[in-house]
Amino acid sequence: MNNTKNTVLFVLLVLQVALIAFLYRPGQNAAPAAANLFKALSPDQVTALTITDDQGKAIALVKKEGWQISQGDFPADQAKIEGLITKLADTKTSRLVSQTPGSHARLKVAESDFNRKVELSQGDTKTVFFLGTAPSAKSIHLRLAEAKEVYQINDLAAWEVQTEKETWWQSKYLSQPAANLTGLTITNPAGTIELSFDAAKKAWQLKESPEKTLDVKRVEALLNSVTDITIASYLAKDASPKGQPLATVTYQAKEGAPTTLQVWAKDKPEDGDQVVKASSSAFSAKVKEYAVKEALEIKQQALIATPVEGTAAADTAPPLPAEQAVPPVTTPPDK
Repeated sequence: MNNTKNTVLFVLLVLQVALIAFLYRPGQNAAPAAANLFKALSPDQVTALTITDDQGKAIALVKKEGWQISQGDFPADQAKIEGLITKLADTKTSRLVSQTPGSHARLKVAESDFNRKVELSQGDTKTVFFLGTAPSAKSIHLRLAEAKEVYQINDLAAWEVQTEKETWWQSKYLSQPAANLTGLTITNPAGTIELSFDAAKKAWQLKESPEKTLDVKRVEALLNSVTDITIASYLAKDASPKGQPLATVTYQAKEGAPTTLQVWAKDKPEDGDQVVKASSSAFSAKVKEYAVKEALEIKQQALIATPVEGTAAADTAPPLPAEQAVPPVTTPPDK
């Protein structure tokens, strides 16, 4: 009798161990992989992005030949917009915060109470979501418009989705890499400087005086100054600068027609910005005074290398007049 009872207990123990082993086999307690929050979002197919803040202010960005700010058709920062859309497309449902509609207003992701409302358009398809409170500087609460779930999204902040046009327009106004240039001409109040690049010598020279040695560092500083122009603001598309430009920079690239940049005087002496117009842009713009200082003030002589004292200067020094010449020193004969 005892043997039978022990056998039954042993069998039950074996079954219990087997059940525990099955329930707790490797991988059973692993959390399910986080899914993409925006399942239908394809970054290369997005054609419009609209952002509305908690005060009702909105900005619309549209993709035509490139991204533009619809209010004024200003050129927009392509990399910044596409970077945001790509970040959203990669967003995962990794941290669920709430599933109750009652929490939406508290987390600032409700239909009528939000920090940001964002609309993405892909043809006729729209993706709408709300951004709310921020648990940290690098995370924010997000809810899709048609969903009740609220997620905490990392690596996203409210400052990345502003409604001011200044945060979205293309501030890089003109870029002419020096390595692609074969010629550069600057006309300003001091005169005209015409530089050409000698491919054989791999050096810049004065086009009309190639025999003159140029100060390499000074030429490099000039190129850095005039080939990369960042704006402070755009002017309206129909705005035209008044009067004649103070300076004109002409860039001749290895391929294509020359590009020009014209610089006008400040509207008022106390202004910190000056108006510029590049032939490659439909818009005039304002730049900080220091950004075009070289173009306005550079003189040709400043680019010519100064002879090192005691070498070239001594070799080319003119002889003194006879009356100023020092007589030779003679030694009297011994008596």
